[in-house]
Amino acid sequence: MGMTLLLLSSVQRCLADDTGKGVDSALVARIDALLADKTLQTGFQGILIQSLKDHTTLYERNADKVFLPASNNKLLTSGAALSLMGPDFVYKTKVVAGSPPDRHGVLRADLMLVGSGDPVLSAADLTQLAHALKTAGVKRIEGAVTANDSLFDQQRLGDGWTWDDEPFYYSAQVSALNLNENLVSVRVFPGKREGDPVRVVVTPTEKYMVVQNLAKTAAAKTKSTISVDRPRGQNTLVINGALAIDTTDEAAPKVPVTVEDPTRFALTVFREALTKEGIHFGKKSLPVPASTVSLAEHDSVPLSQILKLLNKPSDNLIAECLLKTVGAFKKGTGTAGSGGTGAQSAREFFTSIGMDVAHLNQADGSGLSRFNFVSPRAFVQLLTYLHDQPTFPVLYDSLPIAGVDGSLRNRLKNTPAANNCHAKTGYISRASSLSGYITTKDGDMLVFSMLMNNHLATNALPVSIQDKIVLLLANYTSAGATHAQ
Repeated sequence: MGMTLLLLSSVQRCLADDTGKGVDSALVARIDALLADKTLQTGFQGILIQSLKDHTTLYERNADKVFLPASNNKLLTSGAALSLMGPDFVYKTKVVAGSPPDRHGVLRADLMLVGSGDPVLSAADLTQLAHALKTAGVKRIEGAVTANDSLFDQQRLGDGWTWDDEPFYYSAQVSALNLNENLVSVRVFPGKREGDPVRVVVTPTEKYMVVQNLAKTAAAKTKSTISVDRPRGQNTLVINGALAIDTTDEAAPKVPVTVEDPTRFALTVFREALTKEGIHFGKKSLPVPASTVSLAEHDSVPLSQILKLLNKPSDNLIAECLLKTVGAFKKGTGTAGSGGTGAQSAREFFTSIGMDVAHLNQADGSGLSRFNFVSPRAFVQLLTYLHDQPTFPVLYDSLPIAGVDGSLRNRLKNTPAANNCHAKTGYISRASSLSGYITTKDGDMLVFSMLMNNHLATNALPVSIQDKIVLLLANYTSAGATHAQ
C-alpha cells in the first residue's frame, strides 16, 4: 500500500507541471519503479528532469531538498568560473625581481617565483621559465630565490575534508603556487637480489621527500604487497611490503602522493631548474624592493581547456584553485582568493541568473566537503542557464561523455546513451550523483540532476540505477513512447 501511494504521488507531481503540458505517466512509473529498489530504501533520492526545448518537467522527486552533491559540485565551480572569467582566461606564472640583470648577467636582488593559482603548472613549465632567464642573460643571482603565493589564502585544505584522505591524490593541498598537481610520483622497483630493499624513485624531485624504505624484494611471482603512505603533516614517504624480483619496469607500482606545503615544493623544483641552467643564486634574501620587473612569464592553457582537465577526470585540485581564483578575480587586487570569497562571488552570480540559492551551500570547489548541500533544482537551473549561453559548447565539451571518455567512459557503452549523454559524475561515501544533458530518441535535449544520499549499498547500485534512468531518457520520444533495453 505504501509503495502504491509513492508511485501515485510521483505521477501526480509530474502531471501537475506548471507548463500545463501532459507528461508521460509511463516514464514516471518506470523511474519510480527503479527507485523502489529495496537496497536504496535507507537513503534519499532527489531527481529533476526537464526539457530544454519548452521546460516541461518529465520527472521530479525531492527536487527542492538539499543533498551532498559529491563531485557534481564541480558544475557550480565550472559554471561560475566560465561565466565570470570567460573561456579565454589564462593563469600567468611570473618570475620577477627588483631590477633586471646588469651587463654582466648579475641580478643584484632576490628572484621571486609568483604564483597565480595555476593548477596545471608542470615541472616542464618551470624548466622553460629557468631557460627563459638564461636566454635573457641571467647568470648569477646575488639574493635568494623565493616564492610568492599571496594571491590565495593559506588554507591548504577545504572545510569538511576527511583528515585520513590527506595523503591521497584527490586531497592535494591548495596553493596559489602549485606544481605537478601538488603530487610526487613514487615508483617502486625490485632490488638486485631476494631480500634486498626495493628501489624507490620519486619524481619530479628526490630532494623534497624523506623516504623510509621498509619494503623488501621477494621471490619471483610473489604477489605485490607494496604500500606507500605519508604520515600526516610530514613530507615523509613510508614504503612497506614486498615486491617480486621478476617485476618488470612496466608492472612496477606507481603511486601518486600529496605533498605538504606545495609552495615550497614548487620552489624546490624551480631552484633545481635554475641550477641545471647554470644559474647560481645565494641563500640570503636582500631588502624587499619597492617595485619589481618581470623577467619571465608562463601562460597556462585557456580556461576552456582547463575545464576539460577538471570535469572529465573530476580533478579536485583544479576545482579548488578555480573557486579561489574566482574570489580573487571578482573581489579585486589585494584580496586573497579563498574558498569563502570564491563561494561568495559564485553565489552572487547564481542569484543574478535566478537560481534559488536558499537550496544551496557551497563549502568548497570540488565536492570533497561534506558541508556542500545542493538541490536537484539548483543544478537544473544552472545547467539550463549555461545551455542558453554562447559559451555552452565549452561547458558541454568539458563534461564526461557516456561510453567515451572521462569518468563515464565505462558506463552506458553500446547503448543509445553512448556518445550522447554529457554529464558530471560524483561520488563520496554514501553519496552518488549524476547531472547533465541527454538527447532523446527524437532529438530533444533534456537536462537532469540525480542526487542520491545515505544508501548503504555499494556505489555500484545507485550508479546502475542512474544509468538505467539515462537510458530511458535516451530512448524517450515526445509521443511518450519509451523502449526498454
